[in-house]
Amino acid sequence: EATVQEAADSTSEKKAHIEKQMIKHDEVSDDALLLEKIKFEEQDDNVHYNLSILDQSTLLALCLDVKNDNPMDGLTGEQMGAFLARVLNQHDDWMVYATALLERAWLECERTHGRERAILQIQALADQHSNRLTLTQSTFKSVEEDSAPAQDRLRNLHGIVYPPRWDMLRDLAERYAKIGVVTSAAEIFEELELWDDVVECYRVAGKESKAEEVVRARLAEKETPRMYAALGDLTKDPQYFERSLELSNGKFYDAHVALGKFYFDKGELRKSLEHFLGGLEIKPLMPAVWFRVGTISMQLSEWDTALQAFTEVVQQEPEEGDAWANVAAVHMHNRRAEEAYPALIESLKQNRNNWRVWVSKLYTCIDLKKYDEAIQTCMELINLKARRKSSDLIPTPEEKCVRAIVGGSMQNYHDARATSDEIALDSSKRTLTRVKQLLEKMKSSTKSEPWLFEVSAHFNEEMGWREEVFNDLMKEYRTLQSVGWEENPVKISQMTTLVKDIFSHHKTNGTKEGLVKSKLLINGVMKKIRCATCDSETPSEVAELDALLLELEKTMD
Repeated sequence: EATVQEAADSTSEKKAHIEKQMIKHDEVSDDALLLEKIKFEEQDDNVHYNLSILDQSTLLALCLDVKNDNPMDGLTGEQMGAFLARVLNQHDDWMVYATALLERAWLECERTHGRERAILQIQALADQHSNRLTLTQSTFKSVEEDSAPAQDRLRNLHGIVYPPRWDMLRDLAERYAKIGVVTSAAEIFEELELWDDVVECYRVAGKESKAEEVVRARLAEKETPRMYAALGDLTKDPQYFERSLELSNGKFYDAHVALGKFYFDKGELRKSLEHFLGGLEIKPLMPAVWFRVGTISMQLSEWDTALQAFTEVVQQEPEEGDAWANVAAVHMHNRRAEEAYPALIESLKQNRNNWRVWVSKLYTCIDLKKYDEAIQTCMELINLKARRKSSDLIPTPEEKCVRAIVGGSMQNYHDARATSDEIALDSSKRTLTRVKQLLEKMKSSTKSEPWLFEVSAHFNEEMGWREEVFNDLMKEYRTLQSVGWEENPVKISQMTTLVKDIFSHHKTNGTKEGLVKSKLLINGVMKKIRCATCDSETPSEVAELDALLLELEKTMD
């Protein structure tokens, strides 16, 4: 009986040692929100039966199977957590228990309330393979007595997947760096002799002098291209990048890119382009560098190189909307609207709030005579201007574009009528309906401009809507009545043409009231022009208005 009791005590003590590997929530924070395990309302659900070591290893394998066959999202983490929770209910084997703790820690690193405990857990699991005093094993007792001997750790190693210590330390350092504990990360990277990561961590920590000291110490032992490039990054001296290229026979990618950025900042675009292209010969799958090559080539007017660069970007990153827009810009510069159009469509799929792309699409649609899409693009620009706070930067559709849309739509309508093509005629009528909607939306939501009412009047006249023609002409007249119009030769000419159109409208209607209004209008315009130009030569438009007035009087008689 004594022997059985001693064996039970030994097993219990062994399990207690194994359980000490776990970092609990209460040990990390006094105000921990999470329980160590799920507590079910039904007591029978809280009862767990012992599993063999083989069964526990099988559960861990099933957990890895879920991880390998599913995307790493919240649902996958919950599925894996069920297997791990069951294994962690027992403390029979040191390495099986440690493997479950490590997998759980990796999952908890993605959660807000579990991240701190998870990183400390990984630290504890890494420290238990060392005899040094650390944060998680701060006494000699914890190092010598609380750790399992080597034979216990290796007993079931064949049945689990446990990473080497250096791999675990690297993972720990990367996680420290990700949460901003960069100095601790640098110390771990230095222990592993991952010098690039050491330098980067010291740079992020603001310890450039320490980073430079590390680099120079490495160079004193052996000159390598990587360390010279790191020294160039720290000192901003291009001679170190050049030295890096010398040592690598021009094959070190980072040095090429660093020199490309250096010369770009200095404005030496030709040298910058050469180094970027040199780097891309070594590593062609770098979309960010290809994008920069494209922008530099556009500045140097090397359009073929720019097109090749942006094409590489969209092949490697199909969702890069700016690259699609630049592909379209190159095609538009080369007068290839047919090839620019699909690139603009792809760009707008990725970002519909880029007004510059909408403007480019407007020009392209007009060139291709896609007037329905041009109208839709104008609508999008107007809506975008209404939504955005910085709406002053977003232009309204330009006069030349609106005139092209209206004129092209009317021409298509007349051509369809001339050929008696019913399908084309129905399509052109629908387009004209959209033109009407566009003009009405612009008149109601944008700043009133005289040309807009002029275009609308011309459109309504072509459609035979006489009443709306007169309304547009009078609105145009009121918008032209700005301060000082009578002193501007261009506006005088516009006003004269407008007055003629108003008179023509009243003359067609033939009402005496309309003709009287025309007479008053002509006299008022002539009076303003004469008063403004009394000290200079009378504009020729006055003679035209005199002739118009004489014609009006004959009509009234």
